Amino acid sequence: MWERAHPVRGIFEGAARSRESLHVMTMLPKPADTRSAAQDGIAPAASAKPALRVKRKHIPPARSQWSAAPEHTVQFYADDDFLVEQIGNFVYEGLTDGEACVVIATETHRERLEQRLAFEGLDMIAACEQGMYTSFDAAVTLAQFITEGSLDQEAFNLVVGGIIAQAAYGHGKDSQPRHVRAFGEMVALLWAGGDHAAAIRLEEMWNELRESDASPPFSLCCAYPMSDFASETHEQAFREICATHTQVIPDERYTALADPEERLRAITLLQQQASSLVGETVGRKAAEERVRISEHLYRHLFEASTDGILVVDPATHAIIEANQVVADLLDSTPAQLIGRSLLQIGLFPDEESAEAVWRELEAQCLARREALEIYVGNGTARYIEFVGNRFQVNSHEIIQCHLRDITDRKRAEEAQRQLETRKDAFISMASHELRTPVTSLKAFTQVLQRRLRKQPDTDPQVLLVLDRIEEQINRQTRLISDLLDLSKMQVGYLALHETWFDLDGLVRETLDTVQPTTQTHTLRLRGATHAQVYGDRERLGQALINLLTNAIKYSPRADSVLVTLRSDREWAEVAVRDFGIGIAPKHLERVFERFYQVDDPDTSTYPGLGIGLYIAQTIMERHGGRLWVESSGGKGSTFHFGLSLLRHVGPSESASGHSDLQPGSAEVS
Repeated sequence: MWERAHPVRGIFEGAARSRESLHVMTMLPKPADTRSAAQDGIAPAASAKPALRVKRKHIPPARSQWSAAPEHTVQFYADDDFLVEQIGNFVYEGLTDGEACVVIATETHRERLEQRLAFEGLDMIAACEQGMYTSFDAAVTLAQFITEGSLDQEAFNLVVGGIIAQAAYGHGKDSQPRHVRAFGEMVALLWAGGDHAAAIRLEEMWNELRESDASPPFSLCCAYPMSDFASETHEQAFREICATHTQVIPDERYTALADPEERLRAITLLQQQASSLVGETVGRKAAEERVRISEHLYRHLFEASTDGILVVDPATHAIIEANQVVADLLDSTPAQLIGRSLLQIGLFPDEESAEAVWRELEAQCLARREALEIYVGNGTARYIEFVGNRFQVNSHEIIQCHLRDITDRKRAEEAQRQLETRKDAFISMASHELRTPVTSLKAFTQVLQRRLRKQPDTDPQVLLVLDRIEEQINRQTRLISDLLDLSKMQVGYLALHETWFDLDGLVRETLDTVQPTTQTHTLRLRGATHAQVYGDRERLGQALINLLTNAIKYSPRADSVLVTLRSDREWAEVAVRDFGIGIAPKHLERVFERFYQVDDPDTSTYPGLGIGLYIAQTIMERHGGRLWVESSGGKGSTFHFGLSLLRHVGPSESASGHSDLQPGSAEVS
């Protein structure tokens, strides 16, 4: 028994199912041709005739293919007119050749078929009376071998086998059986109902019955609408259906072509269309696979993202999707967020703020908020970084919002800001407190030096010690001054007293000032700018001193520092080069940061607070200039600063124009 469940059993409701009262050889559905002659408008025949050959009213095309019917044929068709014509030819050839014909079809097809046969000149009443033609309703017949929703092989053999046997032996059981032609639409009903496996199984059951020794010989024709195979998912089943038949006849688009040349052209065109469809199918499947992979990847990223993600409908501003991260962030669940607006979930403080975001998304497709303060749960404040993007997905616009919790970062920044404030306050206070005693020490030292030098018997060693004391006091004075400047820079109160001055003169004067402080290095000067610059001469000299003292400190094994001057129409440049330990590339970006000190083992022995370069850079920036460095570990360093020659008004005006002097372009040796 075929055990597959039949999903369209409803079409058989009301059909006669009882078979208990029927004999094995007579267990047949009631033939559909037992209507009266009066109902058909045809007079009954006076006596049975051995043959039904009549003069044809017209000769239909393609008749020869049915003159010797194959064992099992499948006919595909596009419309019912063609089907009725083809099956009419199939039955006509059988009846006129003395074969019995059985039709198991829908009521509409049976009626149209019999009308066509009568139009062809056949006496259908005589054919029925002689047992040459019998017809049955396909749904009623099929219902008689459906048991509990499945095809019943034994019942099929009894019902359908009985129909074939009655047609073959209808003229007398002792004579030779007539060859039978059968047309059946029961497989088409199963296929149309969606039970494709049952349709294929029924085709196999027909073959098994035809090959059985107990069955009289018969030829079978089945038919399917070609529209039932429009999907590529039907390809395998279509192949199986064709495999169960000994002859496959295409639909009328091919069969109606009588000229062999036209048929060849049609086949070629169909091959081209098939090849094109295969290519399109392969391309579509590849695209679908890419889309599937993309959707899977998106879903994975959506769920696995450490950011909260909301997908919003641009038309309604309602949330249509939310991941778990954003739900946790807002102390909610994804389901509770769906359908609500960003304002309703507390992401914006008021409607005006929310509308501003929508306007930005409408105009620029992007909206960003660095730190939104929201309140969740029991009123706990959180800080959210918000980025919204508007874009199209499959021709539909969506808004995707990314939310990142930056609460910890904001708290750390606030703590750092407070620490910086306290540190700056401490530095300012300590600098002021230290400045007075250091100034007093310097004054007392200078008084003591003058008195001792006036006494002829003063020990020279004592004077040397006093000189060293004064040198250290001067160093501490400069350090305190730097700390005070640092405090002023932090609050933006570093006053500049700007005038026009000769840059070359400032450089020479600064070298003369620094040279006596070192016994190990010679400060060499090369080139000239011949430039008058506008700025604070004292502050620019302070920046140059910081660069020179650093060059001396970080080149302990060298004996010179080279200062190079150059200029063009727009910029004047000063370069200070040492021949010391250099700076590793990883530190170059940070050497101008406040309190930053290189922590390499080779440089850790050099004392300092890490504020000299910071102060120098700040001074240059206040003058509209720039400060940069070129260095590599073990090969010394060159610090450059450039001042604009186009700056005429004051410190607030920025340098402009193009210059041939680029960072690192100074000529040094």
